[in-house]
Amino acid sequence: MKQETNNRSIVAGGEHDIMHHLGGYHRCCLGDPMHLEFAGKNFCEMLGYQESELAELTGEVYTALVHPDDTALFDDFAQRLAENEGCDSVVYRLIRRDGSVIRVVDTMASVVCEDGVIRGYSVVCEVPDDQLESALTAPGERMAVLKVYGNAAVDIERMCGVASSLLGVEDLRSSAGGLLDFVAISDRDKVRKAVNKAHAEEYSDMETCALISADGETQACDLWVECIQLEESVEDSLFCIKIERDIEHQRDSEDKLSFGRLLFSSFAEDLFEVDRLEGSVTYIARSDSAVVNLPLNVRMFMDDTTKYLIDHVVPEETVAARDFCEKVASGDPASGDIESAKLKCSVVLRDGSVRPALLTMASISRAKCFIGLSFDHADAGGDPLSAVATKKQINVALFGSFRLVVDGKAVNIRSAKAKELLALLIERRGAFVSTREVIAMLWECEPDETSRARARKVASRLMSELNRNGIGYIVESDRGTRRVVAEYVECDYYDYRDGLREPSGVFLPEYSWAEYVRID
Repeated sequence: MKQETNNRSIVAGGEHDIMHHLGGYHRCCLGDPMHLEFAGKNFCEMLGYQESELAELTGEVYTALVHPDDTALFDDFAQRLAENEGCDSVVYRLIRRDGSVIRVVDTMASVVCEDGVIRGYSVVCEVPDDQLESALTAPGERMAVLKVYGNAAVDIERMCGVASSLLGVEDLRSSAGGLLDFVAISDRDKVRKAVNKAHAEEYSDMETCALISADGETQACDLWVECIQLEESVEDSLFCIKIERDIEHQRDSEDKLSFGRLLFSSFAEDLFEVDRLEGSVTYIARSDSAVVNLPLNVRMFMDDTTKYLIDHVVPEETVAARDFCEKVASGDPASGDIESAKLKCSVVLRDGSVRPALLTMASISRAKCFIGLSFDHADAGGDPLSAVATKKQINVALFGSFRLVVDGKAVNIRSAKAKELLALLIERRGAFVSTREVIAMLWECEPDETSRARARKVASRLMSELNRNGIGYIVESDRGTRRVVAEYVECDYYDYRDGLREPSGVFLPEYSWAEYVRID
């Protein structure tokens, strides 16, 4: 509900002290414009705000606190009470200062006061989780609430704590500027259109875009815009923007990453996804070497990535690089045109050195393909499309001593520390393990430059050993963490944890850290 008046203090001495202690009490003016006039202390505490913060963030617009999927429901409720004096109740969701979402029952009585203004006197009570038939917001997910201007940069005027965490800034002074500075370039037009729509129609539709925090972390997010202070121009108007991480998009990304890892397990660790219909490329997985200086999980235009590749190969290979990119962009596996392609090239690194590399493209549909980048295995042969169909039978024993069997044959991991790292990853059963944890377990010390270098070397040796045996796809790495894809491994320890068998010996007796793993 947008309003055109100057801000007023919504917590003041206009109510008796008892109203501050009445659960969830607040008062709204139901006239035109509709706005929040008074919020009791108990109501502020329910939402986690100091009494002075509420008006600064919301501009006295109550729906700025309401979950975006429920604003239409609340508007209809308030409109009914604004038309005639009466009493009614409604269930909806409110966003707390920390970004968590609570479901409440709002009981409001509307009264025409002596000044002729119709006001709603409301008591809000939180509904406990065990009384909810369904949860519309994913458990643990939080929403960010920002108060912004509609100018070119969408400058941030106020934001709640979880917004600071999402954007990676301590406060407004440490940010680079407006909200658009944190939005992927390809998605900024979406945000601008949402702001313009809210200026014209009060609310925008939900938009999905990629946010890049100040420390480089990328999140797919859903975004809603509401106009809370209407001025003649969109630039001078104030808006409330609510942001929530897009869990389904994140799961889709994880599925694509797992598929890409499987597809290129013996070829590459750096992975790109290409959408030919959109003309976009997304960098979805980065190896520990981090040679490619591009943001993760951000859609980039095909032309921009083509230019990036051409700028980073030696001059005599630019024509071949351009031809490869054209094949990637135009390939149509449905018509039998391009299903896979390779480019052997020499890449110029940031320090000026030149390194041989291999780019391998494999189409998975008419519109989609993956590209794998490899430096360590630049001369690898074979067809990446066959990797999906050639998964091996992998059996691991952790009781008695560590044993790895692939397709019925025992595999010897020649590096003792690489073998121990694999045992640790398998014991964690799919959980990501950080470099700090690896150092603590394998060397029993705090991380420093020397131990981190050792850990990287051991991880690289492990991947070489696994790739040599055609099972590199069982280990995934992301930004210095690693995990085993447990679905690809048969393990006696997993069977024990699932209640399918009893222990058959001492658990990993060769490793000291295994003593702390509980075996009943």
